[in-house]
Amino acid sequence: MITQFDTYQETEAFTAEVVHTPRYRSAATLADDPAGLTCSVTVGMRWASAKGRAGRLSGYPSFELAAESVKDGRHDALLVAGAYPEIRSFFFDPRLRAVEAFVSALPDMVLAAPEEHAALRRFDTVYYHPATRVLFETSVEGRTDRAIQATSNSTACRDALENPGRAAAITNQLCADHYGLRTLEVLSAGTPMSFVVFERKDRL
Repeated sequence: MITQFDTYQETEAFTAEVVHTPRYRSAATLADDPAGLTCSVTVGMRWASAKGRAGRLSGYPSFELAAESVKDGRHDALLVAGAYPEIRSFFFDPRLRAVEAFVSALPDMVLAAPEEHAALRRFDTVYYHPATRVLFETSVEGRTDRAIQATSNSTACRDALENPGRAAAITNQLCADHYGLRTLEVLSAGTPMSFVVFERKDRL
């Protein structure tokens, strides 16, 4: 027996097409590699597309350069990782204002090395970005006598490849794969991190 209520359940009572208009024409973040391999780009693409926030995402070699591109009107929004040590400067910049914060999972952070060094347990040099220092201190410090800070995860990979000695990098899985490094250990799997969105204060 089909009741009137059951019939209603089988048909749509309302439907409408929804056209998403991005909140921002474009947003800027950190990316020093044409392949856009930073954690900020990975999260930024997710934020821009899935949440309909921005029509385009552009990367700059530093968050400071990305901020300048927002302040001079080239982009509408700035996306900064909460772990960035100098994020405080953007909060107090008279031309910027924080308008949104959210948490999103990062790509896996790994210890990786060139293929010829993949069987090693100890390295002459390990490269890492300052934001991953705690991973170095807790998991890798005892495996090297020399640690060098890199400007990005991509740079850490390139430095490890160019080092004539036995070198490794703490980097994200995207970078390791892109540069052909062998992942030796996952140091942090899909860690959630906060991100802050800034706008230019005079933006209408």
